[in-house]
Amino acid sequence: MAVSITDDVQGFWAARWSGAVLGWHKRDVNPHLQKYNDHLLEKDESNRIFVPLCGKSVDMAFLATNPKVSHVVGIDIIKQAAEEFAEDHPALSLKEFQPEESCEATSSGSVYHGDDITIVVGDLFNLLQMENEDRAKYITASANDGTTSYLFDSIYDRASMVAIDPSLRNNYAAYMGDILRPGGVMLLVTLDRRKVTNDAAKRDGPPFSIDESEVRQLYESQAWVDTVELLEEVDDLTTDDDMKRWEKKGVLKLYELVFVIRKKNSSEPKETQK
Repeated sequence: MAVSITDDVQGFWAARWSGAVLGWHKRDVNPHLQKYNDHLLEKDESNRIFVPLCGKSVDMAFLATNPKVSHVVGIDIIKQAAEEFAEDHPALSLKEFQPEESCEATSSGSVYHGDDITIVVGDLFNLLQMENEDRAKYITASANDGTTSYLFDSIYDRASMVAIDPSLRNNYAAYMGDILRPGGVMLLVTLDRRKVTNDAAKRDGPPFSIDESEVRQLYESQAWVDTVELLEEVDDLTTDDDMKRWEKKGVLKLYELVFVIRKKNSSEPKETQK
């Protein structure tokens, strides 16, 4: 019996990671990130960036080594992702640490700290639901960092919102506002299964389909959001192999959508409200 993402998130992704090919993992830095990373780096220095459901993405190394970035924080429920990322990027000097206090946020009890980067191994929603001060213990720049910052200047979401169960999207969008500083931005990449042969192909996932109207309806209804801008849409089926692979899944037209979502500047940040 297949593992359901709604019933057992960790079991579902563990099964996917046990496969020979990780369809979502790319060897090269995402072209959208290369093109639009200036939105994530609006400050001249010391930008703190959150990467939800990061996997072992090379995008994190790309960001962590940027001179304008002070700290990248990723989270993934699969420990193998953090282990393999550390092996793939030895220059970042990632080492595993055990938090002094156990917490539901870390499914393995592990946090990896390196040069300007932290990877938390655990459930994204458990981390987001924590009190701000408790969450700060897991997302500091090092194991011995005494700072208590729980806000980020920007969020890079290439593979998170399309991976979570659609029933969790409203909560997810609200939490993103909680961890962004006033005036902060999110760079969001979604997939739009624009033409399908049947309804099941539209609903199937992950990755789940999220078109422009759904993104706007979701985020423009959030009290923290100032603007939602579609930067670009790109045809994702440009080779015969891609078209054949997705046609087997009932998808005939597939587009990647790139958005920048900006948080309001406010004297009373929403993240401090209960």
